[in-house]
Amino acid sequence: MVLAVFVEFVKYREWTESLGKDREWFIQLTQSKVYQVIQAFASGYGGIALPLRYDYQIILLPHEVNVREFSNGLKEALLSYAPTPVNTLVVCKKVREILKMNLSNENYQEDSSCLPEPLVVAHADLNDFTMKTKSLGIYRTYSEILNVIAYYVRELRDVALVQYLGGDNIVSVCDEDNIQRVLDVLGGANSIKIGVGISKIPRRAFMLAAQALDAIREGGKVSKYMILRDD
Repeated sequence: MVLAVFVEFVKYREWTESLGKDREWFIQLTQSKVYQVIQAFASGYGGIALPLRYDYQIILLPHEVNVREFSNGLKEALLSYAPTPVNTLVVCKKVREILKMNLSNENYQEDSSCLPEPLVVAHADLNDFTMKTKSLGIYRTYSEILNVIAYYVRELRDVALVQYLGGDNIVSVCDEDNIQRVLDVLGGANSIKIGVGISKIPRRAFMLAAQALDAIREGGKVSKYMILRDD
């Protein structure tokens, strides 16, 4: 099971609309600062944040984290940056259960006990993307990566949390018993390599996935994917 903290910025839409018409630059600036604070804070606990749509973000944490302490510390860290009040919802569920959550039916809380299970992070990276960008252009390759993301989201919506990380990097977070399903879908895209990290510590799972990607590159991209697991 996964220990996750949903971060909600309360009445976010009302805040954006209060800024007037010349607001988008300020919204983008604020979102980037808030995400930076959340990511930095989560990393200190061995966790990692996924920005989703920015007004709702999700933080994946190791099971032993004191979630009350974490939530209180996060809210304090955001005091000078968050444009609205912040709510946190702590859950301990399978990834596939988190994907189906209806937050309106959940009670916001700061306490949850969680049995440790490994988290799977599959980091997909398009081959020769830099060369394609130079030959095809920035926007055409950007649209290509959006098509890949849309395919992954559509095919994995019931089993994995898919997040675009920028550049040509896409991660899919899933339960261990869904690894093969995720690999089959990710590998369905052309010219792609996949590094998979498995760990009970989310930040380490991401690190192992990156390490696996590096090993594929160094091996001449002979393998389409590699799986590295915590000892």
